[in-house]
Amino acid sequence: MLKVKHTSAWAVLSLLIMLVFTGCASIEKAESLHREGEKQKALEMAVSLLEDDSSKVRLRAVKLVGKIGGPQAGAALHQRLVESDTRVLSEIIRNLGKTQYEAALEDLADLVPTADAEIVRALADAFRSFGKTGADLVVSRYDSPSLSSDRAAYKEVLIRIGPEIADSLIKLLKGRSFFENRDTFKILQSIKNPRVATLMLPYLADEEVAAQVIESMRHLGSNGVEATITALQKQKKSGELLVTVRLIRILGLLKAKSGIDMLESYSQHDSDRIRDAVEQSLFQIRGF
Repeated sequence: MLKVKHTSAWAVLSLLIMLVFTGCASIEKAESLHREGEKQKALEMAVSLLEDDSSKVRLRAVKLVGKIGGPQAGAALHQRLVESDTRVLSEIIRNLGKTQYEAALEDLADLVPTADAEIVRALADAFRSFGKTGADLVVSRYDSPSLSSDRAAYKEVLIRIGPEIADSLIKLLKGRSFFENRDTFKILQSIKNPRVATLMLPYLADEEVAAQVIESMRHLGSNGVEATITALQKQKKSGELLVTVRLIRILGLLKAKSGIDMLESYSQHDSDRIRDAVEQSLFQIRGF
């Protein structure tokens, strides 16, 4: 009886080893076909290996399918969003972005609420690859009242995507209150990019959110300096008093030495409020 059990165990082990080697040989053949320019044959073989028992083989197959690209590759990867191995699933997600397979976008967005840290990073990479279409979708999910319980998860993905979401996200600020915009400003603050500053500064004219814009600009640091100087230059023509004062304050908060000349050009302004703001900002920058 013991001999039979021993023999059966070896038989199972031998079968597993054979399957692993078979999978490895097949993926190596697919990779070889790709190197030889036989893309369609390589793709078909790689797709057949997306359900291989070995996660290592599946991972190599996903990478090859993504490298070959095209609608067929995207469709095959889309079907594998049920993958159980986190590393393989991460690669599938990234390659769906790489192949620009837009039919998978909604399903990718559905993964966000339950995603762990590794999957969140992969999803952010994928949505970034989709460009504005991807950014718009995540922003719409983040802003959806029916998905309010998942808002924090979508917020995390937006932060991970980075500057690419700025144009889509900034539109949410218009016509909303201080409290409604709190989370959105926190996302914008976390994106250290000059583009964010350029997009935010026009909202200094909105009394409801002006204080939040100023605070967000402070968080942007040096990334907000050039946009603020440019905006102050434009104010010499439009002359909106409150906006001008707020821009001057921002340069002081940023301690922007490159903005000293611009500030000094306002030092003889007719408005007491502007002159006082200039004096305060120059003191913040120079320390005297």
